Amino acid sequence: MADTKRHGCSCEKCRECCRRESGWFVPGEIAPAARFLGLDEKEFVSRFCEEHHEDGVLALSPVRKPGKGECVFLSREGDCTIHAVKPYECRKVYGCEGESRHRRIREIIKRMWR
Repeated sequence: MADTKRHGCSCEKCRECCRRESGWFVPGEIAPAARFLGLDEKEFVSRFCEEHHEDGVLALSPVRKPGKGECVFLSREGDCTIHAVKPYECRKVYGCEGESRHRRIREIIKRMWR
């Protein structure tokens, strides 16, 4: 299981996370994600990111598909189309783990954006 966690988990509970919301990026992840899609940072943010204002912090995550809660980068098959450069939160939070871990990771991300 540990090796699976290092490389990401694709169990149904983890895929469900991507159907509910998008994980948050940390500073420094926008440029690589933009390059991955052949875009400059400004265009990537404008087309594919939404802002989150929480506890006095502005953070970015992938937008959600119109009319749905799922991440814009979630394919029909349930795979991440930007897996190699997916947001920090997506790499660290697993739906098959406890909610407290998700809260801790989100707090870490907010501190990184300060």
